[in-house]
Amino acid sequence: MVETRAQHRRRVTALKWDKVEAAGDVFRDILSRLSVRSIRLAKTVNKYWHASVSDKHFATLQIAQSRKKPSYIACPRVNSAMRLYLLRPGKFNYRHHATVNPPERSADHHMHMISSFNGLVCCINQLSDEYEEDYQIWICNPSTEETLLLPQGRPSLWTEPSLGVAYGPDISDYKIFRIFSVGERNTGEGVLYECEVYSSSTGAWRSIGSVPHLPMYVFLSPHRSSHVFAGGKIYWLVSLEDPGIILSVDMEEHFEVMELPQYSTELRDEDRITVATYLINLGGSLSLVVLHADYFDIWVWREASWVLVTTDDLPFTDYEIVLFLTSSEKEILCVTGLHLWTYRFNTRRWKRRGRPPTQFVTPAMFPFTESLLPCNGGVRLEGR
Repeated sequence: MVETRAQHRRRVTALKWDKVEAAGDVFRDILSRLSVRSIRLAKTVNKYWHASVSDKHFATLQIAQSRKKPSYIACPRVNSAMRLYLLRPGKFNYRHHATVNPPERSADHHMHMISSFNGLVCCINQLSDEYEEDYQIWICNPSTEETLLLPQGRPSLWTEPSLGVAYGPDISDYKIFRIFSVGERNTGEGVLYECEVYSSSTGAWRSIGSVPHLPMYVFLSPHRSSHVFAGGKIYWLVSLEDPGIILSVDMEEHFEVMELPQYSTELRDEDRITVATYLINLGGSLSLVVLHADYFDIWVWREASWVLVTTDDLPFTDYEIVLFLTSSEKEILCVTGLHLWTYRFNTRRWKRRGRPPTQFVTPAMFPFTESLLPCNGGVRLEGR
């Protein structure tokens, strides 16, 4: 029987793919460059393809490729279901990525996104009764549509707890620190705060004792869980009152307290630390953005001291209220009630970006890379 051209092409293609599959590292490298959606489809081809993209080695390859194409994940508006959008740097077009609405969540309150890491996001959903305030805590992978509800921690009396997420250096490792109130001190002077930590390696909470402070509500934030992870530590704002306090904890669970940068007492109040003060990660270093009426300052923590690295104009007036502020390696992203703005460090220029598909209401945006990681951090991943 004479072979047709179409049959010949299929046979040659199959032979070529057999050679590619035989070179396992080359095959994995090719697949790691695909989108998460395409990789999930590749799992259905056969058992070999499924095994090739299901181990920890491949997950590491895929994240490394994804980090070359960074984006932001955005929740422009809190609602009954959390609609998440991807924003690619440059164009900043909003592309719907996922809707997070687990059936087990409390329907009485909205979900809030508080962190993004290795393709996962941490979200909270308020629970409350007359004496206790608490959250459901979710780890979600928007790209695979998987969600994980963490076990409830100890009750927090009279005030809501504060959360912070730490991760790495291994892609499968993350910890969630939960600071909460256990009631009044025995002396009757103030409230006693303790901390417990959830680890992806154990899947359980563990108490690590008392802490000196409960983090504050950052300007216009609906929760106490605004934080930044930089240089292997979580940082929370505690107080803006002079001298100002930051609370930090590292992956080894050691807490420290540090002060905010000092402005001259001869300056006007509006030219010193303001209510619109934000912690950010600037190139892996803890940094502080202080917004004034028509300009802003950026401070960076270097060698155990604050260094003022930038003072520049704001592109909007104080009538355009800032609702959220975050950063990537090369820029600051600022969300106001009307617009989305970016500030590039290399050009020192602001640029107004496109409008969201809905009006900003308690928005949240974070740097994001798509990944295949399970919500438990990778405990189910096998292989190298």
